Amino acid sequence: MLTAFILLLSACGITKDIQEIVEDRYQLEDVIESSVDSGDVSKVYKADKDLASVASYLQDQIKPNEVSEVKEGKQILVYDDYIVTLSEEDSNTLVEVATVGFVRDNYQPSFFDGLLAYYILDEILDVDDWGKKQKNRCNSSSGNCYGGYSATGGAYKGPTNTPSFRGSSSRGGGPGTGK
Repeated sequence: MLTAFILLLSACGITKDIQEIVEDRYQLEDVIESSVDSGDVSKVYKADKDLASVASYLQDQIKPNEVSEVKEGKQILVYDDYIVTLSEEDSNTLVEVATVGFVRDNYQPSFFDGLLAYYILDEILDVDDWGKKQKNRCNSSSGNCYGGYSATGGAYKGPTNTPSFRGSSSRGGGPGTGK
């Protein structure tokens, strides 16, 4: 009977995504908009619990596609449409739920060092060699890139140049350039 009820709820589209689960459980602290697309955001919540408890709760609610190790008080949970960063500070945990688009267009690649391999990020973000392309974009931009809420905070405005992850539409060059 319970299985039939769960299947009925799933069929009716009443299942929640990880953003809704976090929103229902924790207090919203801040919302950061993407520098490229205002529809892509990162929402930061405060959980008055330690990182292990928050990570366990979220993983019990919805199984992530990828889970990083805990490194320097941070852990990453990857879901279909969101990347969740857990950052522990003084036995409180910040839960940052970012759309995949926000991560692709705004994050400093070094934020993920030791947490997720770049080839995994390439797959998640659907960009070949995202780490290298984003690092070049971040270094050439006067607005810098997002380093996570603990490092950058809510004052983040983003890089001033739009990413060109899909390649250039103009080949450039001219006569004699060997193209």
